[in-house]
Amino acid sequence: MENHGADSRCCGAGGGVRSAHPEISDKVASERLKEAKETGADVLCTACPFCRLNLESDTVEVLDITELMERALRGRHGNE
Repeated sequence: MENHGADSRCCGAGGGVRSAHPEISDKVASERLKEAKETGADVLCTACPFCRLNLESDTVEVLDITELMERALRGRHGNE
């Protein structure tokens, strides 16, 4: 994604923004999802529970890092 690592941006839900300002939260999340879609990714991975909920999308699957690890381990061991 264009903004990643040290330059990563918030999903818009943290710090109570989602509760206090849902319209701002939705706009920020839309921008973040747009960045993800531009990479061609099918999956967006996060370690933040706010991101996991705020970035839910019909076009990009959003997973917690533990969910991604589980899939990787299942694939490695042939347990589908």
